[in-house]
Amino acid sequence: MNLYRLDPVDASRRIGDNYRAYVESTFRPRRNDLAADFSRAIRDEFELVKGPYLQASAPYEGSRSLRDLVTEGILHEGVLRLGIDADRALYRHQDVAIRKATQDRNVIVATGTGSGKTEAFLVPILDALLHEGSAGTLDRPGARALLLYPMNALVNDQLKRLRQVLALTPEITFGRYVGDTAPSRPQAEADFRNLFPNEKILPNEQLCRDDMKERPPHLLVTNYAMLEYLLMRPADSVFFDGPTGDHWRAIVLDEAHVYGGAKGTEVGMLMRRFKNRIERPHRKAFQCFATSATLGGGPKDYPELVRYASALFSEPFDWNPDDPGEQDVVDAKRHPLARSQGSVEFALDLYGDLRELVQAGRPCTEWAALVSRHHPEVAELVDWHGTRDSVLARVLSHDLRLTRIQEALERGTRSVGELVRDFFEPGRSDALVALVDLAEAGHHEDDAPLLPARYHLFTRALDGGYVCFHADHPSGQSRLVLSRTRLCPACLRSGRQAALFELAVCRRCGAEHLMG
Repeated sequence: MNLYRLDPVDASRRIGDNYRAYVESTFRPRRNDLAADFSRAIRDEFELVKGPYLQASAPYEGSRSLRDLVTEGILHEGVLRLGIDADRALYRHQDVAIRKATQDRNVIVATGTGSGKTEAFLVPILDALLHEGSAGTLDRPGARALLLYPMNALVNDQLKRLRQVLALTPEITFGRYVGDTAPSRPQAEADFRNLFPNEKILPNEQLCRDDMKERPPHLLVTNYAMLEYLLMRPADSVFFDGPTGDHWRAIVLDEAHVYGGAKGTEVGMLMRRFKNRIERPHRKAFQCFATSATLGGGPKDYPELVRYASALFSEPFDWNPDDPGEQDVVDAKRHPLARSQGSVEFALDLYGDLRELVQAGRPCTEWAALVSRHHPEVAELVDWHGTRDSVLARVLSHDLRLTRIQEALERGTRSVGELVRDFFEPGRSDALVALVDLAEAGHHEDDAPLLPARYHLFTRALDGGYVCFHADHPSGQSRLVLSRTRLCPACLRSGRQAALFELAVCRRCGAEHLMG
């Protein structure tokens, strides 16, 4: 267990000090009175840095594994060859989305960042391709699924994922068709080796436009602007027309929330043109997937969400609150952060001392001795056998302070200062940091940490400098204001109105000028 990392409190202080010093040295006026006012405002009034804040995201509820779904007959056994851990428990929303998709329903995956939305649509699409392989039809050239992204950076991220997932399934082909995709194989291979010098070129990745036009890949990855070109250019008609355009089955719109307003109308019309182009009398129902980390705020929004998706794809999406079989929005469920109720408020020094033992790799018997010195009643209740992360979780499950912090963070992000004030003694941020480190290292039986935490620090730029030149400006009051405003606050407090003028400072010599 490696518990030591950057101390967030000390790091925040140093970042803040360095940033303030930079701003002060760069924008400090040359005139002595304005320079003094500027330094005072930077250090006492204008908040350049806020934080650190502590955020904890409760783990998602788990479900069955891919192997379980294969055993149930939900998925093709070839799924076990994919570059996805078949024995790792899926999240509940991944399980639900996969089951719905294998029943040919359109699906909206509305879950948070890092929740595995890619697997929720990629597994059922690959499952359908594996079934095609078993039926002997997969070797018929033609694209099956379009993975559409709003920008090339997301396209490239998906390519990296596909290389991992499809490394052992050479029968399933994939390719990226965007503006910088090379036309010929030699140039494409040179580009690949330049970008990924340590990666092997997979036989099922089609790197160049010529290869994709000769034999369209099963998975075509692109952006919506390039799809517009593909639909217009005769040279690219092979993707949509003739025998190679007969096999389209699915389309994915990732980050679907970006398609609002005029862009949403444009993409909606693009989807209609795409579907009209590939329409065939014998084609099965077209399947649509939309993913987003920000669409929908709960079941009350889902009727509107399915209307949005139906308009975007021109395909039916359903939301019937009384029938789970007609609910095409898949959301995430999370475990509570506090799964146990601690009964003993641990001694503050125990956190740091225990972290030292854990970090040093000392045996659990030494942990037990330490806990026994502070709280013998807790040491007697803990089972000290098992993995180190599970033993640590058992110890911390008795800590009332951790329970209260978990409950507080379930209600929202809190500043470190607030948490120290509410749950520790003044000045003991070190105890909070040690407890967070321990709670991240201690894991529940489902391998989720007791406190999956992250720290945030916010910085801001100056809004500008504004100076008062009123002859009767109050003595001893600052003439310089760093917040954008029209009237001098010091003069207003004295019962008069005085305009402020925006100040500019030469970054070489500090000479002051008025903006105009």
